[in-house]
Amino acid sequence: MSWTGIQAGEFTTWGNDKGIDIFLDYSAEVISNVSGGERTGTGYNGLSSFGLDADLGQALGWEGTSLRVSGLDLHGSGIRSRVGDIMGVSNIEGYGSARLYDSWLEKSFEAKSLSLRTGLLLADDEFATLDTAGLFFNETFGWPEFISMNTFNGGPSFYVPALGGRLHWEPSEAIYVLLGLFDGDSFDSPDGDDTVNRHGLHWELGNGQGTIVMGEIGYRRNTGGKDVLPGVFKLGAWHHAGSFDDFGGGSAHDGTQGIYASAEQMVYREYGDQGLALFARAGFAPEDRSEVEYSFQFGASYIGLIPGRDIDTFGIGLSHATISSDLPRRTSETVIEAAYEYIMSDEFTIQPSVQWVRDPGATGELDDALVFGLRTNLSF
Repeated sequence: MSWTGIQAGEFTTWGNDKGIDIFLDYSAEVISNVSGGERTGTGYNGLSSFGLDADLGQALGWEGTSLRVSGLDLHGSGIRSRVGDIMGVSNIEGYGSARLYDSWLEKSFEAKSLSLRTGLLLADDEFATLDTAGLFFNETFGWPEFISMNTFNGGPSFYVPALGGRLHWEPSEAIYVLLGLFDGDSFDSPDGDDTVNRHGLHWELGNGQGTIVMGEIGYRRNTGGKDVLPGVFKLGAWHHAGSFDDFGGGSAHDGTQGIYASAEQMVYREYGDQGLALFARAGFAPEDRSEVEYSFQFGASYIGLIPGRDIDTFGIGLSHATISSDLPRRTSETVIEAAYEYIMSDEFTIQPSVQWVRDPGATGELDDALVFGLRTNLSF
């Protein structure tokens, strides 16, 4: 499971005959830092998501048009301050508030090979994703730090979407192209003050902090057939048009940018979706203005590893982030995570996780941290 976007269940069948799906989902986790980091201790995070998806062709006769309106409520005591890391040991931790969330209107053209989406968008829902790594807790396996730590307030991602637009084109079954334009600071606060946009209703485009442009091209191989090994390969780039300080003390830079690439490939199939898949991703940004010069993630996941548990998933992954060499006395941070998704039913899953964080905060001052977590996910 990935919290780069909302994973929608179905709260009620009301409206289904009119193309309307109402969803309500809740995730709860307990995470404990048992050694190292800033201090040991245990924290709780809760996330509820709710809203509706509507096929406006079925509901209103607007063919090829769909709508999403959603909300999010975050609460809990958190864990990041105890670990002191930069990557984020929980991908559902954030400022506690109820807010308008991922909400947009989408129009599809030419037999759905081309679509345009506008509204409050999450770039991390579609760009630079690693579907194979969706069961991990750590943020690094979702929205990577080579983007989040080099833009204002993390960019258009969980838990604050941004005004913007996205174009998706599939010239063939194997190839897709994504282009996106987003507000450069969805917080609308240069110093990261969550209270400015605490309910997701403070909308300004640019506001002196520029815009973010993203582009990605992907290639899917072996997409058909039960006996083939599917894979997806992506190449992307982004540019932030804001003003960024030069770490060497020179003039401020008019914008920053970065590139990334990823690969996901199934390498062994037992039966159906059961089998072993590998993933890898890397991204780079200019060291004179980017806190994270480069980072990479790689790992593996196996569906049906335990006999009799054919749809459960086990995964292990590593991520490494190197701080810009222009920032003195900063080093790098590495995390290794092992996680398991136990699917009890279509509505309920349990996920245990263990993480080892080397050099939390990338300062060389904190002992390595060992973090245990347990998460439950309920879709009503």
